[in-house]
Amino acid sequence: MSESSPVPSEGALNLSDTEMLEEIEVQIDDAAVSLTHMLHATSVIAAQVKDLATRCSANAQFLKAWRDLLKEAHREPTASTRDT
Repeated sequence: MSESSPVPSEGALNLSDTEMLEEIEVQIDDAAVSLTHMLHATSVIAAQVKDLATRCSANAQFLKAWRDLLKEAHREPTASTRDT
């Protein structure tokens, strides 16, 4: 075969394969780091959502208590209202 042959030698093929594998490993490592960051961010957001849900539940209970008090006050007028 001549030196200008488009078919690479066996050593060149292995070097190219090695470089390709190294590049794939780097990409996999990068993806793993990115996924780890996303997992951390997701965990932080989940904790914030849980806290928000707790506060919303407390606010809802507060509003229901006020609603019940207002309903009770509407049903039972004060003594000054009855006297008129």
